Amino acid sequence: MTELEIMQHAKGYLDKLAKGIDPLTDREVPEDDVINNVRISRCLFYVSDVLRQVIENGGVISAPPKKGELAPYALPCEERSRYTFGEWPLSASQIAQRLNELVDLSTVQKLKTTSITKFLLQSGLLFEEEAPNGNKNKRPTEAGWKLGISTQQRSGQNGDYTAVVYDRQAQQFILDNLDAIIAINATPLHENQGKPWEPEEDAYLRQAVLTGVDVKDMSTALKRTRAAVRARLEKLGLTQEGGKA
Repeated sequence: MTELEIMQHAKGYLDKLAKGIDPLTDREVPEDDVINNVRISRCLFYVSDVLRQVIENGGVISAPPKKGELAPYALPCEERSRYTFGEWPLSASQIAQRLNELVDLSTVQKLKTTSITKFLLQSGLLFEEEAPNGNKNKRPTEAGWKLGISTQQRSGQNGDYTAVVYDRQAQQFILDNLDAIIAINATPLHENQGKPWEPEEDAYLRQAVLTGVDVKDMSTALKRTRAAVRARLEKLGLTQEGGKA
């Protein structure tokens, strides 16, 4: 077994433990078992995500930023007490904005709103539902509602919309898991941008077109920009309707 395979095997164990499942028997552990403690579970989720990044990087820990580049977002534990909770429930973008105000953005990268929501999706506190227009809207799960995640009707430039908001308890949960969110934030969204296209990627695009996958999901799966995906589809003579151009 290679070192990378060992890492993948270990991550599988961590993922099951974090969900309260015995990885040796695939059975749920008793409710009073220590791994069901919320602090232990959060720690396991965090370590699993860090290990995921190492695996995706071929088993190599990322090098530090080069001179002149922005360092990854970071907020020391002692600085997190400066976060100001909203008097009313806040959206994920408002929470991200308040966290970004605590750092010097001339030296570090911004904490993206999507890093917060991606962590909550992975934690089973949010889910995605498809809207009639094809967009995927995030909504709180039952566990999310219990934590303090809810929805509100708000008005914007394009009219009324449903916003997912977080009360003080939910904001505290985000702060408690900020290290795991920062780990997600440090992972490049389009890490394959600029790399040569591989035959496996072209095969994926052909299959994706046949099954009706949209460009947004293709972009996410291939870790390339939507513009790059559209250009590649055009070069391959493919259309999103499922046939040749």
